[in-house]
Amino acid sequence: MIRTLTINIWDREFTLPIEYDCYKGEKITKEQMLAVEEFASHEDWIEASKENVEAFCKEQVLEDDKNQKKDNIFSYIKPDYLLVKRDISNPRVAIMCKYRYDPEHGLAVVFSHDGEVIVGIQDIIL
Repeated sequence: MIRTLTINIWDREFTLPIEYDCYKGEKITKEQMLAVEEFASHEDWIEASKENVEAFCKEQVLEDDKNQKKDNIFSYIKPDYLLVKRDISNPRVAIMCKYRYDPEHGLAVVFSHDGEVIVGIQDIIL
């Protein structure tokens, strides 16, 4: 079982813990393991997701007069951990981030097995 993953997210290297969505006492599924391996092998998906994140955050970033580094995504996003959903038909991995403009809910960048990316508050995957 992979407990942490070192990956490049938007031109920065992170070693993130992995949280698997499992019931108490349940083992990680084969699909969850494959989802992590596929996610790790597609750095291009992660790089391309930056546009989705910037589009999602654009309005709040532009309105923030205190943020002098608006062009630096890491001035408002901090990858925190990876979440691997327990879903046999649609295995998904999410980069769960701390989010300057919604510290209570954070931000999730969710990757489906086919490369589709959805960005929103963490509730979209929890």
